[in-house]
Amino acid sequence: APVQFDDIDEDYEDGYGGRGPAFTAPTRPRTGKAALPLKRDRTRSKRYLEIQKLRESKKEYDVPMAISLMKQVANTRFVESAEAHFRMNLDPKYNDQQLRATVNLPKGTGQTVKIAVLTQGEKIDEARAAGADIVGSDDLIEQIKGGFMEFDKLIASPDMMPKVASLGKILGPRGLMPNPKAGTVSPNITQAIDEFKKGKVEFRVDKTGIAHIPFGKVNFPEEDLIANFMAVVRSIERNKPSGAKGIYWKTAYVCSSMGPSIKLNIKEMLDYGADSSN
Repeated sequence: APVQFDDIDEDYEDGYGGRGPAFTAPTRPRTGKAALPLKRDRTRSKRYLEIQKLRESKKEYDVPMAISLMKQVANTRFVESAEAHFRMNLDPKYNDQQLRATVNLPKGTGQTVKIAVLTQGEKIDEARAAGADIVGSDDLIEQIKGGFMEFDKLIASPDMMPKVASLGKILGPRGLMPNPKAGTVSPNITQAIDEFKKGKVEFRVDKTGIAHIPFGKVNFPEEDLIANFMAVVRSIERNKPSGAKGIYWKTAYVCSSMGPSIKLNIKEMLDYGADSSN
């Protein structure tokens, strides 16, 4: 039978320029932040909504109130760490604007620190007696090269540093490379072990100029957390790089491991530090 043109589907494409169905390009699956639901479409948890009732997101708090609020919102099933986050007016790509130092937390960290020591001779027995968890010399270096990383801090005596240099690519990215500024290269092994066991913490600014520093556990009494926090603030002030220009402190926050950030008033924080040190 002859073809009736009225029976041809208007959306039919004959390959010669005729009309056809609209072409839809295949969409790639979204990844990363693009895959997250929009804020208006998110379903917030009961815990999140309860926390939002306790704090004002844009308010700047003084130190005692911020610490108190941080403890209130830390309501997970485990004991969270207390953390401080400071944005400094520093550009660490310049040597004179690098901030790397240590602070002795007067009330401790609340954590058990596993310490390894690289030394030789009589200092091996000295390190064991001081409470080091792992002690070795060339044998420990070979173990680390083989992937052994069962420690939180690595302390080395100065005479071991030429040999430790070969571990730079392994330890450096993990933040475990011994360094005199961090107190992990010391001729006094006993003192170094004792300080880190009691609560000595190393800190540095990252490439964006932010220092992230734990200062205890949220189940510490408020006065102990305040003492630790102000020790951190004083250490950052004391170790101000020579190349720092203009306003040194940009922002300061405290938070628990799983809690929201609580913004501090910089002026009140520094004034509180001055008052508490008198």
